[in-house]
Amino acid sequence: MIESFLLVAAGGALGSMLRFGIGNLVSFPYGTMAVNILGAFFAGAVIAFFINKLDARFYFLLMPGFLGGFTTFSAFSVDVLKLWDQQNLNVLFFYVFGTLIFSLLCVWASYKVTLWYFS
Repeated sequence: MIESFLLVAAGGALGSMLRFGIGNLVSFPYGTMAVNILGAFFAGAVIAFFINKLDARFYFLLMPGFLGGFTTFSAFSVDVLKLWDQQNLNVLFFYVFGTLIFSLLCVWASYKVTLWYFS
């Protein structure tokens, strides 16, 4: 159990640092959008890869750890609030619907491609 917590913590630290770095490279609000879409893409691939080869250590390191630290619903929610307060409605709608649609498409596509590749 302690090993699982340490793996999640290590992965989460790396994911959070990478998210912070990307957020500083890309202008508001597109850094959060980018990490959430990339995170969804990698989540689909990780789930498909581990579906038949579940090694709990790597799963804990990658899913709740790295991808849990990398992606962020709370920052997405705060960004939506900021855009609403700024009355920046065009960017707000693109941000909300773009994040949701592209994240779902990416998780689905990477899941299917990874299943196909490893079958």
